[in-house]
Amino acid sequence: MNEKELTVSQQQQVTPKPMLKSVLCNYLPVSNVELATKWYEETFGLTVRNRPSTSTDGAILILGNGQWLFLLESLDKRTANFITNQWDGEGYEMFSLTFEVENIVELHKRLRENGVDVEPLVDYDSCGLQFKFKDPDGNKFNVWQDPTSA
Repeated sequence: MNEKELTVSQQQQVTPKPMLKSVLCNYLPVSNVELATKWYEETFGLTVRNRPSTSTDGAILILGNGQWLFLLESLDKRTANFITNQWDGEGYEMFSLTFEVENIVELHKRLRENGVDVEPLVDYDSCGLQFKFKDPDGNKFNVWQDPTSA
């Protein structure tokens, strides 16, 4: 194989880098930003990013990895959920986000004790422990713990 053929062969083996790197922010509809912010802060220990006192742009919560979660008031009282037949049966109410946690058993217990709408903790073997819950506005989420971190 000559040098030119080697270069072409190497170029064919290179997988193009995806143009989308990561999810920077997520936006959640809520009915009342102040109440929702307080709930997320107290329930999950999230940090609220300081905003100008004149800001009417919702709230920003900071997750443990630094990612931002925006809470914005929805004018038509929607949730981030949607109905699908492609996940867990026909007409399944799908969650929009899966949160990764370090102590899923403790969080599940805490949410139940605080009266949160929470589904049972399920062990998906190699996929790890998971459960679903809804915030006070009805936004449904999945919670997951890496099985290698348990």
